[in-house]
Amino acid sequence: MNFFTKDFDNKETYFEKKISNKKIPTIFIHGVGLDNTMWYPQKRIFKNESIIFYDILNHGKTSKKLHKLTFKHFSQQLDNLLIYLKINKVNLVGFSLGALIAQHFTSINYNKINKLVLIGSVYKRNKSQTKIVKNRLKEMYKGKSITTESIKRWFSNSYLKENPKVYKFFFKLLESNKKEDFIPAYKLFIESDKKNLNFSKFNMPTLIMTGENEVGSTPKMSKDIHKKIKSSLLHIVKNAKHGVTIEKANKVNYQLKNFLFN
Repeated sequence: MNFFTKDFDNKETYFEKKISNKKIPTIFIHGVGLDNTMWYPQKRIFKNESIIFYDILNHGKTSKKLHKLTFKHFSQQLDNLLIYLKINKVNLVGFSLGALIAQHFTSINYNKINKLVLIGSVYKRNKSQTKIVKNRLKEMYKGKSITTESIKRWFSNSYLKENPKVYKFFFKLLESNKKEDFIPAYKLFIESDKKNLNFSKFNMPTLIMTGENEVGSTPKMSKDIHKKIKSSLLHIVKNAKHGVTIEKANKVNYQLKNFLFN
């Protein structure tokens, strides 16, 4: 989209931005196996706002080949991007793994966060849920693709039938991932429950969203995070799964507009 400036920071993080000096910028953080292009409905609708999209480590056009990833790596990446762009205060919007990155970054940089949005965030998986994601990782180690399974889990069958271009978009995006780049990020996503975050300093306005029919980042998980973050709002999007920012873009964008930009 031509209205964005596209560049790399001094640590080889790829980003796209449209910044106004009069507005606190909003940074969007994508999920595991994806890149900044997943936010195309948000790029269109919020093109007149001060917004930034970037590719997290081992994804998209950002530097890759990190064999081990931690949330410290991702927090340092985001902090460096803020320093590079000379941003002192920001709104964060994180999706899936991006929501976890946003939480970890906020836990150590809460004074830099104006507003926080968590979309499709996992939280304290039970044994059954943990076993499912660990089995996916085992399949990936064996060289099996989980792309088709993922897309069907993210979107309703009716939506995919009516929107074949969306299926092709995500199939191409997920299949472009190299095993050595994707697995370290997915492994971290699976092991995220090992570290308990302290939400006591999350005093900034926070919006928590997920899909009603989400099986990985369930409504219960979002409700539990909502209980932990006292200043938060909770919105469960009806008839939506993990691909809520795409399939229910109008509803998600309505919530984002009212929370972030009004």
